[in-house]
Order: sequence, then structure tokens, then C-alpha cells
Amino acid sequence: MISGPLVKFVLTAARRDKLLVTLLLMIVIGAALSVFLGGAAITEEDSFALVFGAGGLRFLGVIGLVLFSCFYIRRSFETKEVEFLLSRPISRIGFLFSHALAFMILACAVSAVIAGAVFFLGKPDTAGWMVWGVSIAVENMVMVVAALFFSMVLSSAAGSALATLGLYVLARLIGTLLGIASLTPEKWIFAVLDNVMNFISVFVPRLDMMGQTSWLVYGVQGAGGIGFLETAGPYAHMMVQHLHLAGFLLLQGGIFVLLLLAAASFDFIRRQF
Repeated sequence: MISGPLVKFVLTAARRDKLLVTLLLMIVIGAALSVFLGGAAITEEDSFALVFGAGGLRFLGVIGLVLFSCFYIRRSFETKEVEFLLSRPISRIGFLFSHALAFMILACAVSAVIAGAVFFLGKPDTAGWMVWGVSIAVENMVMVVAALFFSMVLSSAAGSALATLGLYVLARLIGTLLGIASLTPEKWIFAVLDNVMNFISVFVPRLDMMGQTSWLVYGVQGAGGIGFLETAGPYAHMMVQHLHLAGFLLLQGGIFVLLLLAAASFDFIRRQF
């Protein structure tokens, strides 16, 4: 189902577009800026640089990967590259899954570089840093597959990139929105909106639970673990207890990657060229 030459072709395109080189340069600049700002802190300079750098580099990695994925797919459609590749002995599912695998490899590579930069920014807790790095890799893989889905559905590269980044912002804020929705509503319209938000949250990955910068300073246990809401049910706590934190993050990422791939496959198979 997955075409090795096609995966290599996408990775070659990323190297040709200087994606990793550009991101590496931006990561170095971001890390240097974090150290500079950390030096201005009155106390705990290392912790300030660590937290500031981790948050900024995380967002930088997502933006770079999303922009490359969306513009690469839309450019492939505009240059008829997609039609040419589909004329070769490869199915549409194989085409889609090969691109998804190539994008996820790039996401893991960028995540490894970011995690390495964060490690040298300060003195992070080792276990917390490892879990943070894994969660960032999972987050980036989810976002590149989301970028693949939106770029397949929407005809504009800029529109698909904005839609993907909009999903990212929603996924980062979903915990706060659910916390607001758990409050007792004052009017009936607020009760309706609370139910709508609870329904939407089923289809939105909980990226607010991933890459928590507090793990780098206090460790996973010292920072309160996954940070579930008080309204979380016993099933969620049971999953974390049995799968542990890293297993829960991998399971959540795998579920949403499969959902996005299924939605993209449904649209791509029905499309007429």
C-alpha cells in the first residue's frame, strides 16, 4: 500500500525546498533569543529560557511543517504531478498513505531537532524532557496529517494552511473551552453552546495535554501528570493509569491520525480527475 519510492520522492522535495535547513536556522535563532531573554530574568534564568524556548520552538515547528505540507500538496495538484503519479502503478490509497508517512517522518525529524535544542537550553528534568519530546512528535504528526487532509479538500494552499492552523489553535484551547463549558450556565443559550462544545471536543485532539512546559521544569509527576480536568471521567483516568502518560499520548495521536486519513481517503477516492 505504501510506496517507498514515493516516500523518498517527497523527502527529496523537502530537502530541495530547504525545509529542514530553514527550520534549523529558525530554531537556532529562537534558542538564542530564549537564552537572551532568560538572561534578563531576575531569578531562575535557566528555567525561564527553557520554558520560553520550548513554547516558541514548538509553535515554530508546527508552522513550518504545516506550510510545507499544504503548499507542497497544492503545488502537486497545480502542476498535474498528482495525475502523473496516479498514472503509475500506485493506488490512490497508496498515494495518500505514502505522503502521510513522508510528512510524519519529517515531523519526527523536526521534533527531534527541537527536543535537542530544548535540552541544551537549560537543565530539564530528564523524564519530563523525554515525554515532552514524544508528545511534540505526536502533535506534529497529527498536524501534518491534518494539513494533508485540508490541502486535499480545499483548493487553496493558503486556505488549507489557515484551516490547519485554526484547528491547531482550537486544539490548544479546547481544555480551557471545556473548563468554561463545565460551569453552570446562566442562560439557556449558554447551555446549548456548552453541549455543542462538548460535541465538538470529541473530534478535536487534546493538544493542550501535550508538550506541557511544566514537565521540563518539575517532571511529569511533579507537574501534575497529564493535567486532566476535574470533570474527566474514570475511563480517562483508567487509560492513563494502564497506558501511562506516553502510551496515552501515542494512542490519542494514532486515533486522530487514522480519523484524518480516513476522511482524506473518502474525499480523494471520490474525486474525479
